[in-house]
Amino acid sequence: MEHALRKFESKDAPMVKDLILAILAKEYPFDKSAYSDSDLDKIGQTYGGKRETFFVIDEDGKIAGTVGIKEDAKDEALMRRLFVSADCRKRGYGTELVDAAVKFCRENGYKKIFFRCTGRMKDAMSLCAKKGFVKAEELEISGFKIHKLEFSI
Repeated sequence: MEHALRKFESKDAPMVKDLILAILAKEYPFDKSAYSDSDLDKIGQTYGGKRETFFVIDEDGKIAGTVGIKEDAKDEALMRRLFVSADCRKRGYGTELVDAAVKFCRENGYKKIFFRCTGRMKDAMSLCAKKGFVKAEELEISGFKIHKLEFSI
């Protein structure tokens, strides 16, 4: 299987939205109220700032993974929408996505990257910990534990 990590293109929008919503519905149905999905209708605009980006893993013409970087403050970025299709996991795609996000942030002058996830998102938390993210905060919101992880560049 051929794959490429690349920047989001407008033609990817339907596949990106389908991938993310399918994973949320199947794996995290109880977490849906903790997150808005309004950004999925306008990915290009939401992640289109000068210091923002959205990466995809394209595997044979299908979107197999995603990650977005959103400017939060002058020196801080949010890493969002870290997802890999269930049938494409354990291939290193998550690592590629996080590495690309960190590289992008470094090249754009960010000093810190934050990633928020619920306690059920164990694979994402584990991957981020392996890549050097540390727990910065834990919040209880509407019965959910939201973990805020931090990476210093």
